Amino acid sequence: MNGKKALKIAGSILLGVLFLWLAFREVELSEVVESARGMSWFWILPFAVVTLGAHYIRALRWEMLFTNKEKVPTKTTLFTGVMFGYLVNIPLPRVGEVARPVYVAKQVDESSSKIIGTIVLERIVDVIGMLLLMAFVVVFLIADSQVLSRLFGIDITNSETQLDLILTLLTYGCIALVALGILYWMFKKIGEQTEGKAAEFVHKIQKIIRTFVDGVLAIRELKNWPLFIFYSILIWVFYISMTYIGFFMFDMQGEFGLGFTEATVLTVVSAVGIAIPTPGGIGTYHLFITKALFIFYAVPEATGLAYATIAHAATLLLVMIVSPTLLAIDKFVVMKKEGNTQQRTKNIQD
Repeated sequence: MNGKKALKIAGSILLGVLFLWLAFREVELSEVVESARGMSWFWILPFAVVTLGAHYIRALRWEMLFTNKEKVPTKTTLFTGVMFGYLVNIPLPRVGEVARPVYVAKQVDESSSKIIGTIVLERIVDVIGMLLLMAFVVVFLIADSQVLSRLFGIDITNSETQLDLILTLLTYGCIALVALGILYWMFKKIGEQTEGKAAEFVHKIQKIIRTFVDGVLAIRELKNWPLFIFYSILIWVFYISMTYIGFFMFDMQGEFGLGFTEATVLTVVSAVGIAIPTPGGIGTYHLFITKALFIFYAVPEATGLAYATIAHAATLLLVMIVSPTLLAIDKFVVMKKEGNTQQRTKNIQD
């Protein structure tokens, strides 16, 4: 591991520690423990089922972006890739976004850069979905929209702030596309003027850029748009359901009247928190959920922090248990498939 990577990892860990400190600094740890003791552990099971369901739907949607029909991974491989990515993200924030496509690429002998392109496309779709859901929450679900400003520190209900956010996203997107175009053109020109190993290297870089762009543009070859949109909506429905089921762990649906509407609001808040690069969302999720429950619905911070801690810990524990299991299963399935292929080849030769 080089110094730059080590510095990034150390920075993300420190950021996570900072947010954890911010979440716990005004709360007595004994009160959090007491709230956790009184929770209903039964609801961990449906919480886990819905969590895995969300990840499996993500794998099904990802499958639709594979345009080379001869190299479409199995659903088991795709689901394993999704879970493996989340596993890597726990110690190494954002690295899982690369580990996931690289794993799947090796399983189907496909270009890693092309599959990474599909992940970029996925993230673009997710950001659009989050922005649409956020707009819905701000317009229809928040009675006093100014409380969002207290939570995020900026007035996101202001039209100028919203316009700035959209323009910033569009600007970065355009810069990325232009940069890729310039890089491809530069390597093309260099390739025309070089020979030997240097030319081979340049052509290899060109191919990587081209296959990456092909992955991003896989959306053009999407055949079933209604199903793709349905999966995208269903992922968010599952995420909201995870939050909603968590209320029953601490009887917040009864004591504070929290329902699916409130779960939708909290899901948007948590999505913003998790977007901050800390290991596995540690610290940011705890702080944002605790403050949102307190500011929006007057849930005591000790209860809110206990809820955030248990929900987050259950999610991480599920990833750490299921991911290695799926990796073993997928490896067994692939080995069995290769064995069957070799046996058929041998029978034909005989």
